[in-house]
Amino acid sequence: MGTVVDCGEQVGRGQAFKAVNQLLCSVHIVAAAEALALAETLGLEPEAVLDAVSAGAAASWMLADRGPRMLEGLAGVEPEVRSAVGIFVKDSGLVAEIAAAHDLDTPLLRAAQAKYAEAAAAGLIGQDDSQVIRTYR
Repeated sequence: MGTVVDCGEQVGRGQAFKAVNQLLCSVHIVAAAEALALAETLGLEPEAVLDAVSAGAAASWMLADRGPRMLEGLAGVEPEVRSAVGIFVKDSGLVAEIAAAHDLDTPLLRAAQAKYAEAAAAGLIGQDDSQVIRTYR
């Protein structure tokens, strides 16, 4: 998760922390892809939009990390795979199972899951997870 956290001694708490992290990561990546796809659709320069929104209230670690690789993919460059689409197909499914077991409705996670499934079906399962942006074209 990028940090060391004492999750307590209760068995399963580390997994629970990880599930919360993966829900946010899943949604953040898809939200960043959708925003940059909207910029492109509106005829804006995605690079300029990424720079602008990364410096303001819409900034996030995922946008800053994945955004440049998303733009590489839009430009036809295959970015380095740092975390594959397939990881988020798997992890978002696991998080959905955990949430369902606790009767929590997760509509944002379901929307993100659908985009990862669409990316996998499009042959992007082994590509960098940032390439979920290609599902918007």
